[in-house]
Amino acid sequence: MAMRGAYGPEHVGPYRTVGVLGQGGMGQVLLGVAPDGRLVAVKRVHADLAEDPGFRSRFRREVDASRRVSGAYTAPVVDADPDAPTPWLASRFLAGPTLGEAVLDAGGALPEETVLLIAAGLALALDDIHRAGLVHRDLKPSNVLLTEDGVRVVDFGIARAADHDTKLTRTGALIGSPAFMSPEQVGGEHPGPASDVFSLGVTLVSAATGGSPFAGDSPLALMHAVAHDVPDLGSVSPRLRRIVEPCLAKDPAARPTPAQLLDLIGPLVPAARPWPAAVYERIADRRAWADRLAATAGPPATPTTTVPTATAPATPAPRRRPRWRTPAIAAGAVLATVAGIVLALGPADLYYQAFPEPVPTPGSTPLAQVPDKYTKTVPTCVQNRRSIKAPAGFGEPSGNSPDKVWQQSDGDGHTHPSTACVWTTHSGDQIYLSWNLYLSRPGGPTGAEQAKKHYEGWYMRTSTPRDPGIGVVEEGMWLKSSDENNCVLYARDGNLTLFVAVKGIHYPKGACEDLTKDMARQGVAAVAAL
Repeated sequence: MAMRGAYGPEHVGPYRTVGVLGQGGMGQVLLGVAPDGRLVAVKRVHADLAEDPGFRSRFRREVDASRRVSGAYTAPVVDADPDAPTPWLASRFLAGPTLGEAVLDAGGALPEETVLLIAAGLALALDDIHRAGLVHRDLKPSNVLLTEDGVRVVDFGIARAADHDTKLTRTGALIGSPAFMSPEQVGGEHPGPASDVFSLGVTLVSAATGGSPFAGDSPLALMHAVAHDVPDLGSVSPRLRRIVEPCLAKDPAARPTPAQLLDLIGPLVPAARPWPAAVYERIADRRAWADRLAATAGPPATPTTTVPTATAPATPAPRRRPRWRTPAIAAGAVLATVAGIVLALGPADLYYQAFPEPVPTPGSTPLAQVPDKYTKTVPTCVQNRRSIKAPAGFGEPSGNSPDKVWQQSDGDGHTHPSTACVWTTHSGDQIYLSWNLYLSRPGGPTGAEQAKKHYEGWYMRTSTPRDPGIGVVEEGMWLKSSDENNCVLYARDGNLTLFVAVKGIHYPKGACEDLTKDMARQGVAAVAAL
């Protein structure tokens, strides 16, 4: 939470926040600086979720679980306040990339020796977790960090005591990530330590091949394959297969324990630098970014080298395309109910209905309490000729009425200021930029609430990826268009939304992202300058 008072507006508890490490539906992870100069990763939940007693209880369990297993194979907990107005958890900052990032950097598959080291590290981590009486329940590549001193398992957000039988579990609710869930999780049964071993097996296959041992073109089909199909290990080397195959047994009792896994792996040759070179490059880049931000007192910024976006060409394409997606499930749904509505809904609609995704709420204040950031209007195209600079070759911005701001209907008897401008070149390159400003209504929704409602109306899971790395706005997503070679960004900053589209022969996909973000930056500045 951005605490005010003793620690100022840019602090979470005693930690000065200087950067954004990641963001999702549940919360935000910030780079923080302790009073003694140490770097920490501060996880804080979104403001709206903090008002949910059930979610607060879950966060309290995460704090407890993280403290119980804080050691050599996890991120040690430094401090936490689950009872704060916006709960937070601070752990040691680890500069390593996730296993998922490392696989992408390696072109879709890591070397066998690297995967063996990861297997041993994860087995040791699970041994620690299980000896603490916990089950992680969400082991996957994005929850595994590769650091200079080995593997670290993070994010105990859905960890539970191994003997804790909750109402949620008894009703058969599903919590986890479909591609890495165990058969017992898919079936709504109580997951024990063996469930983590199954997830470890799938994670190792992902690291070794870039794919999954189970095929499925929808979450329901994937979960059916996990529960019933023989895993496809044809691309796994014989040595790794001897380790992975027993982990993927359908019967939890047939799977090895973490200690038995270490015996299967056998002794490994120690190495001063066990990871591929790209991992150490990421570690160095991230540490340099963190050190640079820690030396400043500016507001939080986002590391472009460590937060990949769906459109940025920063990482090499994998050699083979994975056959699955891994959106995290954070809401319960009974599998039998899912099967019952499959006849009425298509696969995508079925997934969205059964597993609604939490909507992120950036910032530490509920939107209903956020004052309007922009209180005047939006710029006309004539005004934009002076305030916005397009690249050389683009003409003056034009619109249907270049000197006029329109009052756009909200469809409920209200209107809001709106403008749209277009820049073009003789060769056909084009920049389109539109603004919509929502002002708070007396006794009605705030401008931020209205803007958020319109913004989320464009979100489609897997099709419009959120991008936490834009920096000039509170949040943004990349939209799909009829021309897949376009860059189309939809952004929200307080009570303002912007559409930015860039296309043309000089700005194909992979080369239009930076210009799109820069035009968004200028578009926000143009409103602020009015």
